[in-house]
Amino acid sequence: MLPTTIILLVIALLSFVAKDMVLVYASLLLLGLSLLKAVPVMDAIQKPMFHMGLFCLMVFLLIPIAKGKYDFISLGKEMVSWKAMIAILAGFIISYVGGKGLSILPDQPVVFIGVTLGTLLAVLLTNGLPAGLIIAAGCIALLSRIFNF
Repeated sequence: MLPTTIILLVIALLSFVAKDMVLVYASLLLLGLSLLKAVPVMDAIQKPMFHMGLFCLMVFLLIPIAKGKYDFISLGKEMVSWKAMIAILAGFIISYVGGKGLSILPDQPVVFIGVTLGTLLAVLLTNGLPAGLIIAAGCIALLSRIFNF
């Protein structure tokens, strides 16, 4: 068995145990493409898939607004609260950190495998949410720059 096949099977198996079906399906899709040696297909879909994932996340987050759960006046009043200011700062910092993570993931597969395993363990052992892979990679990028590793 090829190392790529083993890695993708292990990710699929651990994801299944952790009940992260999105990662199960993604790893199995890529396993199939890898076995078919469809590298041009993988190259063609990599960037659009990232943007499609962000699009789906944004749709999910904007649905309450579209359904009328919040009105302009109440949102305006809430945006001057301390909670909103801290949320804006947190969003800024996390987006910055995520950008750093996205830049190292393609070049350092050990970071991806590490944060994926950590995420799967958190989902499995603590009912965590598999939502922080890019942010975790960003933390690694920043820490490695600070501590030179």
